[in-house]
Amino acid sequence: MINQSKKRISESKQCFASLGNIYSRSQFGGYSLSANGVMFALVSEGELYLRATLENEKHFSFMGMESLIYRKRGIAVSLRYFKVGQSLWEEPERLLALAKSSLDGMLNDINTKKNGNARLKDLPNISLNLERLLWQIGISTSSQLRAQGACTTYLKLCSVKQNVGLNVLMALEGAILGFHEAALPHDARILLTQWFLSHQALTSLPAH
Repeated sequence: MINQSKKRISESKQCFASLGNIYSRSQFGGYSLSANGVMFALVSEGELYLRATLENEKHFSFMGMESLIYRKRGIAVSLRYFKVGQSLWEEPERLLALAKSSLDGMLNDINTKKNGNARLKDLPNISLNLERLLWQIGISTSSQLRAQGACTTYLKLCSVKQNVGLNVLMALEGAILGFHEAALPHDARILLTQWFLSHQALTSLPAH
């Protein structure tokens, strides 16, 4: 399977050469593909998946492209990467155009986030309900969320809602880093869990 993935990476680099310097590295148990440092695709188990954006996700689904399923501790998570079937490989110009749309969408997302204009619900893990709670504590943009950080934001959420769990803390960190909560890097997950347990221990101490 590793050889199949490496072959697919080589084919992808040839097909997408006009997009820029194509680079691959290990990611989500497979390999990411980036053009000039911007990730726009994945190769997993010998198959290529293009990163969907708000602009092209419906188009990918309409074309019958399957989303990539990532398993974390037995939990199946559908990622915003869509499988390139054999028929698309037989139309390299069309495949290149789709890859360019993924890359352009990622560049647009990056620029929007840099400007701090991204709506909270467009970030990973932020539901409408969580977005409304964030509004209550004065956080309405992605830049404000990043400035506060996951832990400070979590503490503020606890002031307006009871029983805010560890999953919300993980979701906030994922939103800031650009990961689905279930795909949050291991080191970040450990640090957040330790902080959460320390916070829980402090809040459970009896008042004097």
